[in-house]
Amino acid sequence: MRRRALAILRYVALVLIATVLLLPIYWLIMSSFRPAGDIFRYAGQFGLETLVPQRLTLENYQQIFAASFPRALFNSLFVCLATVALGVLVNSMAGFAFAVFDFPFKKALFVAVLLSFMMPFESIVIPLYTLMRTLRWTDTYAALILPEVAGGLIIFLFRQFFLGIPKEIYEAARIDGASWWRIYLQMTLPLSGPTIATASLMMFIHQWDAFFWPLVATSSADLAVVQVAIARNMTLEQANWGALFASASTAVIVAAIPFFILQRSYVRVVAVQADK
Repeated sequence: MRRRALAILRYVALVLIATVLLLPIYWLIMSSFRPAGDIFRYAGQFGLETLVPQRLTLENYQQIFAASFPRALFNSLFVCLATVALGVLVNSMAGFAFAVFDFPFKKALFVAVLLSFMMPFESIVIPLYTLMRTLRWTDTYAALILPEVAGGLIIFLFRQFFLGIPKEIYEAARIDGASWWRIYLQMTLPLSGPTIATASLMMFIHQWDAFFWPLVATSSADLAVVQVAIARNMTLEQANWGALFASASTAVIVAAIPFFILQRSYVRVVAVQADK
């Protein structure tokens, strides 16, 4: 009986915590359907009117989709998917190399990889922008995609997975005449499905939320990504709150789709890495 009561209390606590965490997102989405004059009318007093709109409208969504927001959605989706495709290939190969091969300065290089994802991005913005300008990649898709392809944390995840595969499997494959490239592509990579899903989700969300680097690397309106397009609804003089909430709600919903699809693999990989 006591165990059942504790389980009930645990679920009640989880529901309360989830409600508190999801309430701002709910208010954001509901406010995107309110007329401009009703968005903050009931914000000062918490009540039923605050949570349930009295009037619903699609004007805010019609406004953003009649402007440049669809182009920004396309840009972000293209950048995210291209980064994921290239990132899975590059990071998995690097993780495979760190897990399987012995080469000079291996430990030092792996420490550098680990330090790379602990370093604040702002500290490398200037040299990174200088490199992009030297390569004449500024204001191009290449500037948005390529700097984010390799990631220290993603390499670490792949390395940890490949280390868990017994070395006897590699040795047996080599004795049978398989090349390292074939071992990587046909043996180990197909086994790393959960790790690929987790890495893909992490890279997708990271790119989808990117704001500072796209703002620095591109100046053309045709290359604006979602976060930049959302920020353009606010100026020093005024803010278009209806369009801001509609575009932000759209961005949240699109970003949630891959998370709900891949969440099981993500939780599984995180739990396994935590046990190691």
